[in-house]
Formats: sequence, structure tokens, C-alpha cells
Amino acid sequence: MNASLDVLNEQMLTLVEVVSAQEKDIKALKMRCQQLEERDQAVMVAFTTFFHVLAAGRVAKLEDIAAILHNIIKVAQREAYPQESIRFLEGLASMLREQSGSGTTEAPMHDGPRPESKD
Repeated sequence: MNASLDVLNEQMLTLVEVVSAQEKDIKALKMRCQQLEERDQAVMVAFTTFFHVLAAGRVAKLEDIAAILHNIIKVAQREAYPQESIRFLEGLASMLREQSGSGTTEAPMHDGPRPESKD
């Protein structure tokens, strides 16, 4: 009877170690997911900033950029690009569509002369 209790005790300790290791892995994966989400958001901000600079410089309208993104999305879907990439582009196009629909087609560069400029 004592031998079977010892075996059971060892099995339970092993199980606790496995669960503990899995919890650490899950925590590390959650942190990595958070990092990737933050990186995706930073990339989105960089792209939208770039598109607004183009719109403010009258190089292209946000609607035109959104249309170009839709064409890129169609090609990506046709050529079986990863769904993550396609969703990212769709989100970006959606943001531009929303911003252009709200009348925000031009982004202000700054409120006045910059202190470092010689205006």
C-alpha cells in the first residue's frame, strides 16, 4: 500500500511540474502575442501617418490610397497570401475609408512654425 502511495505521490509531483512548465509557456506566449499586437498597431500608425502625409502634400487622396489598397488585397487573395497579411491590409483600407468619409482627407502638418525652422 505504501509503495502505491509513493508512486501516486511521484506521479502527482510530476503532473504539478508539467502544469507549472505549461503555465510558464502560456505566459511567455501571451507576452509574445502582446508584443506582436503592439508591433502591428505601430505599423498601422506608421502607414496611416505616411498616407496622411501624402494627402497633406496633395500627392494622393485617402480615397485613392484606399482604392490602391483594395487592388493590392485582390491580388493578395488571388495569389493566396497569408490571411493575416490580407486582414492587415483590409484593416488599413478600412481605417482610410473611415477617415476619408469623415472629411479628414488632409492631415495638419503642424499648428505654426516649428522652433527649429527658420520661417
